[in-house]
Amino acid sequence: MHRGLYVHIPFCVRKCRYCDFTSFSGADSRFDAYLSALEAEAGEYRGADIGTVFIGGGTPSILSAEQLTRLFHIISANFNLTDTAEFTVEANPGTLTPQKAAALKNGGVNRVSMGAQSFNDTELKFLGRIHDAQTAYESAALLHKSGFNNINIDIMTSVPAQTRESLLETLKTAVSLPITHISAYSLILEKGTPLCDDYKNGKFAPLDDDFDRDNFDMLTDFLETAGFHRYEISNFAKDGYECAHNKKYWRCEEYIGIGLAAHSYIDGARFYNTSDMESYLNGDFHSGDVERLSVSDMMSEFMMMGLRMTRGVSADDFFKRFSRSIISVYEKPLKKFLQNGLMHEKNGRYMLSRRGLDVSNSIMCEFIL
Repeated sequence: MHRGLYVHIPFCVRKCRYCDFTSFSGADSRFDAYLSALEAEAGEYRGADIGTVFIGGGTPSILSAEQLTRLFHIISANFNLTDTAEFTVEANPGTLTPQKAAALKNGGVNRVSMGAQSFNDTELKFLGRIHDAQTAYESAALLHKSGFNNINIDIMTSVPAQTRESLLETLKTAVSLPITHISAYSLILEKGTPLCDDYKNGKFAPLDDDFDRDNFDMLTDFLETAGFHRYEISNFAKDGYECAHNKKYWRCEEYIGIGLAAHSYIDGARFYNTSDMESYLNGDFHSGDVERLSVSDMMSEFMMMGLRMTRGVSADDFFKRFSRSIISVYEKPLKKFLQNGLMHEKNGRYMLSRRGLDVSNSIMCEFIL
């Protein structure tokens, strides 16, 4: 079985105003020590067969070209990657250089996910991004020039400074670039972030929910017309370019996570690493907390994660995994959502309708056993 591999690089030039991820700015002096700790942890999984790799953060592209090369060697020396493994690295505009792009290419990376968020300078400033729109545009062009033909761009909606017109201009700019995938996420005001504090202090008001939903409907229609099909609630891809690594999560397949605060799911157990940098650098990688999922937990996650995808969940897959029919377990919610048009069934697959995707959170709650 080929697991997914997630590698966390918790360093940034500067934390964005909305970010609550485990990441640090101004920690350049720790990059090499962190890579050494990462190498030691990777050794615990030596020989594991890997089908997808995703290096996220933080900002992995904050590392130097030499440090990136070392990181890729750590991965190749400890894990058995399939010949067709999807290998993604997150990169932020403002941290990419031709030398780093070359290091990515030479290191076996075949997919880059770029955190553009917007091509509007007012919105970027509001979010606390380190780059402007022109830098984001040039970074995507640099990646393509460096030989990457599988590039994702992150786009953020629900930004208080955003208008329908500014979002449309961002989308037009994005699809004019040589990209194959777009992830469109709504801004979430996470507790403890500077942006959330500003909201609490009355410095701005969030967008109206109906206006925001109309914007996302416009985004969906625009991207579909531009050749990016929606295959998950927030993800759009050209044919053949869906993110294989993220699909492992949505299919409840196993994955290994290494690095600070990274999560793993192996043999029906979920566990995660420490979020304390000093502990991690000293080799105390794991938090010690292990959650063993019951069959009911697994069924619930299978439904909630699978229904995120527009192709939905398969009754046959459910039976193969749990030796029970999907109807015997979920007859009531399936019948309810099929009747009210929030769900469709086709050839033994149950999938949310477009209207169902808009209210997916409330639907998925009813699949928790």
